[in-house]
Amino acid sequence: MFLKSKNIFNEKKNSSSLSIIAQGIDFVGEIVTEGNIHIDGNMKGAIKAHEVVIGPEGDFEGEINSDYLIVSGKSKGKYVVKNIHIKKEGFIQGKAKYELIVVDAGGKIQGELGIAKQAKATKNIHKENNNTTSNSTSNSNQKTNS
Repeated sequence: MFLKSKNIFNEKKNSSSLSIIAQGIDFVGEIVTEGNIHIDGNMKGAIKAHEVVIGPEGDFEGEINSDYLIVSGKSKGKYVVKNIHIKKEGFIQGKAKYELIVVDAGGKIQGELGIAKQAKATKNIHKENNNTTSNSTSNSNQKTNS
């Protein structure tokens, strides 16, 4: 659940594009890209991207669906993200589903956090283990009752 190495946040796609909402820009709308978004201005809306960075001056309100979310500024909304990193001045508010989370000392969270659903393969392995345990218990009960 907690990430021991921060290297996962440094891995970049070589062919990723970068879109920037610079300080002083107010943007309302939806962004869908396979690349990365960096917000230093104000944005309200929805983002679907590989990586979303909310810079120290950035302010976001809306929904984010991404592989990586790095927050140094303020963000309010709903998040479905694989990896979240809240830096020391970062603040997120709302509901977040994630797989891995890192919160630096001083980072703030207000709202609900939940672990995103695991891959089907993991669920199937867990079910198989439970069935094996149940069958063993049933077999031992049958032997005891005989």
